[in-house]
Amino acid sequence: MNSLGVYFGPKFINIVETKGKKLLNNIQISQSVISPHGLEEQVPAEVKLTAVFKDELRKNKIEVNKAVFCLSGKDLIIRTFEMPVIPREELASAVSFEAKKYIPFKVEELIFDYQIQADRITHKNSVLFVGIKKETIDKYVSLARQLNIKIISIEYSAFSLVRAVKLAAAEERGIVALLGVDFKEDDEANFSVFENGFPLFSRDFSLSGGLEEFGKPQLHDATKLIDKLKNEIRFSFDYYQRKFPTKGIKKVVFMSDPELTTELYGYLSEMGLSVKAVEFAKISRIMGKPVAYSLSMIKGYSGSLAEDLKTNLKIDLLSALEKLKVSPKDRMQLSLLEGLKWEPKVIFIGLVICVLTYGFGLYKMQPLRTEISQVVGRRLQVPNISPTASTEELNQVQEKYKKKLNNLDKAIKGQLFATNILDVISSCLPDGVWLQELAFDNKSNGLSLSLTGNSINDFESVNKFATNLRNNPKFNKYFNEINVNSMDRGQVDNMPIVRFSISCRSRN
Repeated sequence: MNSLGVYFGPKFINIVETKGKKLLNNIQISQSVISPHGLEEQVPAEVKLTAVFKDELRKNKIEVNKAVFCLSGKDLIIRTFEMPVIPREELASAVSFEAKKYIPFKVEELIFDYQIQADRITHKNSVLFVGIKKETIDKYVSLARQLNIKIISIEYSAFSLVRAVKLAAAEERGIVALLGVDFKEDDEANFSVFENGFPLFSRDFSLSGGLEEFGKPQLHDATKLIDKLKNEIRFSFDYYQRKFPTKGIKKVVFMSDPELTTELYGYLSEMGLSVKAVEFAKISRIMGKPVAYSLSMIKGYSGSLAEDLKTNLKIDLLSALEKLKVSPKDRMQLSLLEGLKWEPKVIFIGLVICVLTYGFGLYKMQPLRTEISQVVGRRLQVPNISPTASTEELNQVQEKYKKKLNNLDKAIKGQLFATNILDVISSCLPDGVWLQELAFDNKSNGLSLSLTGNSINDFESVNKFATNLRNNPKFNKYFNEINVNSMDRGQVDNMPIVRFSISCRSRN
């Protein structure tokens, strides 16, 4: 089934249609086409957007009825902060109260959702808070309704890029910064920091200014743009470090225009960071067709993969919106109940009806209970098992006996037959080598065998004996660690000998 990802950027809107991971359509609409100007100032931007959308979908024969909307950072409020661990039932109100410290307007004006991640080191909760103004989300919901499209989710475009990083096999664990830049389109650049997939920080910036400045030649001087980008990166790192002084960034994953990759790689490496560039060529191969690098297209494409390529993010602004819509209905139902008058006669009649219904039910169940009692009485009598035992109790008894049988089976199959071992040892003894002492030990961590003896030959005979034991499959069945512990020279009846000690062990 085909999917649609729509990225609403500050300068472009990208409509991306995919089937699986294959790219079918990529439509780019400039925001300047939608912005009212001249005689069209009387036409609201939302009306123009809907008209342009419908026209593009019709021209490209796109009939997808569901989509993921990826929004620019200018449409969202994204904050990450810490809170002490509190009971779950108090969490929602506590997050709402805490968020007021970090946003410039009232929480009541927002539709918001949050995600919690426990920090085992600080014993606190890290909270990702994502909010959007009611009028803004209503605008996107209204657009989808007029296009007859169901919105699957509304997400922050910088977080959508995580899917592209996964596709290119550039994902990293730990505290990692993700940077997305596009010089040619000058799409909104994104700087985000993740800790094992959980967002800690995000910042968006533009290299050439607002929409009204886009396209002016003097703003696209390559040297000036690169210098500004480096300043923005440095500022982002400094800002993050002030906010999270104990969580230093060690790795950076970035995606950019191919001709800028070497420059960015060198600059980030000079900052003492481990750097990985996302290979857009890999993503292009997965798309199934050669396409030019475009950050806005990648965001739309990543959004279209939301159902097939999951991330660690669980933010759902649409559910938060639905909950807000349901609340007035609940309040209306409660107000209706408050207006009811409770008459004693009505209550008494109701109780009588309930009692009669319950009694009639018991009367109808009596034959069934009698039959069950007779069936239980015909059960075979088994010692230590009650005839009224439930299925769960019988299963527990069965599991108990299974464990006993398994232990007996292991004891029988796993026992050591010493005659086989002694036979192997005697066959492995070289000429001139004899044993003085042999000791078995069966411990919980495995068998052990200690061999001590003498050799009238040199050390070579002792090593040969140990080698024979190692190479004998019957002996290896019981012992897989065979080591010569000691060898030293001595005399017996004025005859020079070599005394030795060999240990054999089996690992469970």
